[in-house]
Amino acid sequence: MIKPVHQTPDKMSRQALREKLRHKRSAISDAQRLQFDRVIRQRLLDLIESFETFSIAAYWPFDGEPDITPLFQKLVDKGFEVALPRIAELGPEMEFHAWKPESKLVKNRFGIPEPVDTKVIPLTKCQLLVMPLVGYDERGNRLGVGSGYYDRHLESMRDSWQPLRIGTAYSLQKVELLKHNDWDIPLHGVISEDGLLAFM
Repeated sequence: MIKPVHQTPDKMSRQALREKLRHKRSAISDAQRLQFDRVIRQRLLDLIESFETFSIAAYWPFDGEPDITPLFQKLVDKGFEVALPRIAELGPEMEFHAWKPESKLVKNRFGIPEPVDTKVIPLTKCQLLVMPLVGYDERGNRLGVGSGYYDRHLESMRDSWQPLRIGTAYSLQKVELLKHNDWDIPLHGVISEDGLLAFM
């Protein structure tokens, strides 16, 4: 079993911590990853149905992030609206666009598929935002890839419970404590193969 990382940015740089966590995430075996992803998807579906959310902003997995894409068809079939992020070709802007089973997906400059030719769904209209991450701690601090797209996009909603900000990760991505910067937007919870860790 791969053990969680117990070093924090006080002992190593944020970038070094990112690299260490990404390496550990990529070392998960295929069989274990499939098992973990199934559990994460089921826990996420349970959460969505318990809150009776309607519009869900999610993500397309990249670089070993938990694969939640099999949920998208199920959610649409149940009448939920699903949105995925699109980033600007140049600059730090990000917005969310509707995803449908027939949606055309085009890879952005990082190689992440994005929906094209679909309507914009403002995050303020979404009840739940499912966020990828590189690391997290028990206080709800999130370590992303370092681009800052989510932090900038969520700044005006920092103190709002809508959308509910739920990260998905493997438990090995949890660290003891992440140094919190003023611009960092905290999570309301994290779903891993071990369950839901709430910061409410």
